Amino acid sequence: MISYALVQNVLAPDSNGCTAVVSASTTKDLNAIIDFMIAEGTGLTRPQAMAYFEKLSQSVEFFLEEGHRISTSLFRIRPTIRGVFTNPNDTFDSSRHELYFSTSSGPRLSNLASRTKLEKVKSDVFKPVPVIRTYLDGMNKKINTSAVSDGSGVIRGQWLRFDPADSRQGVFFVSADDSSVEIPMTGYTEIIPTKVHFRVPAIPAGDYRIVIRTLSRDETEILQGQLKFKIRVE
Repeated sequence: MISYALVQNVLAPDSNGCTAVVSASTTKDLNAIIDFMIAEGTGLTRPQAMAYFEKLSQSVEFFLEEGHRISTSLFRIRPTIRGVFTNPNDTFDSSRHELYFSTSSGPRLSNLASRTKLEKVKSDVFKPVPVIRTYLDGMNKKINTSAVSDGSGVIRGQWLRFDPADSRQGVFFVSADDSSVEIPMTGYTEIIPTKVHFRVPAIPAGDYRIVIRTLSRDETEILQGQLKFKIRVE
């Protein structure tokens, strides 16, 4: 059962139309998947399940790095490059372009969508709390590990849109040692529900938590999401 709420179409505020916002009740991580795989009667042990998942992950990474597309019954993945090239002689420049892997549903997930039941809920009880899934260090291209002072960064996730003119909202680096120390990011160049590009100001070295704060749809509450990984600033 998947719950959804109808909200005003923010891309066309003058329209009478609404868009559906899907609410996932919880997030299931790898441990939850492994627990399901090794449930009583399956015959699998945790080390076996972990080994199978790791080998599958390594195989997908190998073929993608070799320049291949991936197509399975569960998912499809293909390499894509973002950014504008100035002319036919231009080449990839990491400061202007970005390589990423685009994913889409395979036949099994498409069939699952066609038979999954839906439940409509009231929009006033639905709070789309922002979710940060990854942080990309724009300087050294590392993910979920490091940031560069006076550099740039990109977070990806869900429900990330906010108003940069409101000082309560935005992306913040919060000291892992002292939560009262938080540094707002600056120079936002892209703010969309699934991605935010920003400048990392000059900040002291140390370990930080990355949080994002947005305003609830009824504009009565600040909602916060946090990356689960600590980021090291050298």
